[in-house]
Amino acid sequence: MKASAINWQWSMTKRPGEPSVSDILQSFERGEARKFDVDLPNGTRLTNINTDDDLRRAKDFMSHAESIGMLTPAERPSRAAVQPQEARKGPPRPFYKAIKPYLAEKAKGDQNDPKTLRDKEATYALFAVQFDEPDMSMIDKAMAVEFKRQLLQSAAGADRVNKKIGHLSDFFAWAIGNGEAEHNPFEGIRISKKSKLMESVESYEPFTSAEIQTIFDPKTYPGYAMAGKPHFHWIPFLMLYTGARPNEVASLRVDQVRNEQGIDFIALKAAKNSNSIRKIPLHAAIRASGFLAYVAQQRQRDPTGQLFPLLVAGKNGYAKNVARRFNENYLLSLKITDPTHRLYSFRATFITRLSELNANTAMVMAIVGHFEQTAVNLSSPHFKNYQGTKLLSALRDTVDLFDVKLTMNF
Repeated sequence: MKASAINWQWSMTKRPGEPSVSDILQSFERGEARKFDVDLPNGTRLTNINTDDDLRRAKDFMSHAESIGMLTPAERPSRAAVQPQEARKGPPRPFYKAIKPYLAEKAKGDQNDPKTLRDKEATYALFAVQFDEPDMSMIDKAMAVEFKRQLLQSAAGADRVNKKIGHLSDFFAWAIGNGEAEHNPFEGIRISKKSKLMESVESYEPFTSAEIQTIFDPKTYPGYAMAGKPHFHWIPFLMLYTGARPNEVASLRVDQVRNEQGIDFIALKAAKNSNSIRKIPLHAAIRASGFLAYVAQQRQRDPTGQLFPLLVAGKNGYAKNVARRFNENYLLSLKITDPTHRLYSFRATFITRLSELNANTAMVMAIVGHFEQTAVNLSSPHFKNYQGTKLLSALRDTVDLFDVKLTMNF
């Protein structure tokens, strides 16, 4: 590899003898090359990457572009196809130069956190590359819609598409107020989402009874759980008997395991949405296990610390490594290969089984976070058996209806 310059032909699959992304970036960081050119399959070239700041932007952009599948060879829209109807008056200003003062302003006073700024930079770099670094006067509604179309053709989901459109819309709102643009072409083009009710429907199927027993087989589960790694041991078990989401369990602190009125429960203070701020009584199987002894041990070490201190928070929470190992290693080793059967399926199993047992729907929804617990009305005829009792005990009675039994001792 030459020490003076590198010209790297980007490909989604590394060819024999071709340096990988990591090889190129590490070479740059070691000082073996101080110029870094990248040829994309659509004919665009990223050139003169020769400072640490240039390198950071290139890394963010390439990682992001690869992750959403937008660097595959494809015919790009020509400039003629997206010419604006009316050009902005005054000398043309390149898009990428116009965003620099915007990003600098947003970085001051903590208007945007570092992650949001990185997301914005990656979005703007992607847009600039897709449209040959257009001038501000060229960017109109047709170009904005074309960018959305390209995002939709990639692997990006609705939330990600809307997030990127939002980043561009925010920039143009600023640009109008600062004399950089006369209109906001990204306004009003976000994707319509499904209703909030549909958002609560999970996309994972419940485990079968046979799969549950296979997963918690005392001959195989201890090997998966690994000595000294309590999160692998406890999280699937807790999910099965609480219906909680992976990150809700993985992110638990010691002080979120509580006892009131003689009832042990976990208090979820913040999760996916406002309905997820709730109390989940511990199922009889959890109370009979060694879980509370484990909690007591952790409480002695750090009363307000993480319940599973070996887990580290990432951008998507604490559960990533647990889910990856469970889904990609353990389930595959058990020949459970259905893509709808994953760690999240314990939640689906809990909800489905309680529904089969004709548990009160409002109570189940209150336990799993689809319904505000404070909205449960115990004076309703639906709860006549709970007259004069506390909501927490009513929730515990519902949780204990879940009748899946394991042959393995916890």
